[in-house]
Amino acid sequence: MNIKLDIPSGFFEGEERSGYYVSPEMKRVWAVQLDLISEFSRVCEKYGLKWQIGYGTLLGAVRHKGFIPWDDDVDIIMMRQDYERFLKAADEFRPPYRLGTMYSGDKRKGIVFAKLYNASTAMIESDTVRMMKAGVKLDYSQGIFIDIFPIDDIPDDEAEADKFIRRATALHKEAISALYWTNYYPAKNILKRPIKAFLHRIFTMRKTDYFPLMAKFDEFIKSCPNPKSKRTSLLVFCYVDSENWGGIEKVKAKRIWDRSLYDGTVNLPFEMLSFPAPARYEDVLTHIYGDWRTPIVIPNHGAIYDTEHPYTDYIKDGSLVNFPRQEA
Repeated sequence: MNIKLDIPSGFFEGEERSGYYVSPEMKRVWAVQLDLISEFSRVCEKYGLKWQIGYGTLLGAVRHKGFIPWDDDVDIIMMRQDYERFLKAADEFRPPYRLGTMYSGDKRKGIVFAKLYNASTAMIESDTVRMMKAGVKLDYSQGIFIDIFPIDDIPDDEAEADKFIRRATALHKEAISALYWTNYYPAKNILKRPIKAFLHRIFTMRKTDYFPLMAKFDEFIKSCPNPKSKRTSLLVFCYVDSENWGGIEKVKAKRIWDRSLYDGTVNLPFEMLSFPAPARYEDVLTHIYGDWRTPIVIPNHGAIYDTEHPYTDYIKDGSLVNFPRQEA
């Protein structure tokens, strides 16, 4: 593995955690992600940027003192002001590390948050494999990664906040619709994809190029900067959340929170390291998950893991060329 972090050799042994077997292969994936967090932390410390672990990574730290046994990703959160400063430090990362956003080579992925990759590895998610097998070309980075999410300010006034969330969701829906109609909808016959794009243009009367629409959404969700606002929100998934959770009201309930939840910071043990976390981490987890103390096994994201070879060994010109059966 091409990593800087010194990992104790015993860490790589397979073991059962919370009744779930964690393989040596998954331990190696975790090691790469721990190294990515360490490299991310180095840059943040250099520039005085604040960050915290969030979502599943926070849950893992509190409940398991490390990774959730069946998880394979890392969630980091930053307030928008620090996040934007962090993006400007992208040149700090040298190979094998690579910071990817929709503005820096990951345009076709359609995400409005950042991923820090180890480009000497491979972690090709199951949805990506499915789309590539259907003939969709995806040429963005596919190394083992960590996710870095911006937290945005929203209006304090309830009516204004509702209007803001609904507008953000509408913009995200427009961008996602263009993205999937023109790029991702599986079409075994490659000739069908231009037809789908044409039909999207006819029936929506909008451009089929999703990137300007996603950029418009990105600009909107950060258009309400107010460090003194009482509430903040994670809006980068707002349309997808509304579809998965049953409407905008559910998005507002789960993705909007009191700023005070994240005001203080404590360090929590995480495997052999420790990471900054919200001081009110139990309140944060209850807001997000409800009964977070009871483990629920959820399958992980990956389909191809490789800590020794780069994703370019599997993907050529945006197409999947090598798909070994690899369990982790």
